[in-house]
Amino acid sequence: MVIKEITCKTAISKCGFPSGGWAINPYVGCAHGCLYCYARFMKIFTKHTEGWGEFVDIRVNMPEVLKKEIKREKYKNGNINIGTVTDPYQPLEEKYEITRKILEILSEYPYPLSILTKSDLVLRDIDLIKKFKNIDVNITLNTLDEDWKRVVEPNSPSIERRIYTIERLKQENIKVYVMMGPFWPFFSDAEELIKTFKVLGIEEIYTESFNTRGGTFSEIERLMSQHYPNLLPRMKEILFNKENFNNFYSLVKENLLELAKQYNIKINIYFGRGHAKFHSL
Repeated sequence: MVIKEITCKTAISKCGFPSGGWAINPYVGCAHGCLYCYARFMKIFTKHTEGWGEFVDIRVNMPEVLKKEIKREKYKNGNINIGTVTDPYQPLEEKYEITRKILEILSEYPYPLSILTKSDLVLRDIDLIKKFKNIDVNITLNTLDEDWKRVVEPNSPSIERRIYTIERLKQENIKVYVMMGPFWPFFSDAEELIKTFKVLGIEEIYTESFNTRGGTFSEIERLMSQHYPNLLPRMKEILFNKENFNNFYSLVKENLLELAKQYNIKINIYFGRGHAKFHSL
């Protein structure tokens, strides 16, 4: 792991999510090393030659920059999202506490805030999170298969730890959403996942199809050939044939909408090649 301390000129940028708003990313890169991560494109803007998951830059001066920047009038409009192209609670946060310092600054403002993470380290900051009137934590959980998780998210917290994180946040009456994405062929069991979310008290979930752009499948293909050689051909047929892709995710969408009604959970679906389509119930 190559770790560098760097400085930044700005702390806030426009958010590329469909909902818009603003983004704050305390780190460049992510030690979780998720093979499917769309944020791999961030490597283009760095001088790193290491693979995704093998480098992290810490924006050590971000709290100081944010303290001045957040005073601008324009940030009153739109949700602020922490962790759109990195995990703000990846392991280095335990040492550097950049995210915690960011929360301390933002707690003085009434702006709506979302935290996106896979990590139980977010529990460290419950005291700060509870100071916000309009905040939510988004936990990514797209499979209950720990073996598959270890293949595609090699350094991320376990499924068990994420479930515990959701339980603790809910106990503290903190709003929690779940990102059930990407929704995997073979490894994402729609009913088992939604049943789990219902038991945890989740009221709203998001899901998306696998994004085939940007070469994110190459490393997945290599590891599937080692660990799941019998499933690899069909996985490629589903993801890289347009008709198969559309048929698969159309059936999944129908199933998810039915399950959402059955379990009384709101679901936001972003299925489409490149996530172009959206459906909400």
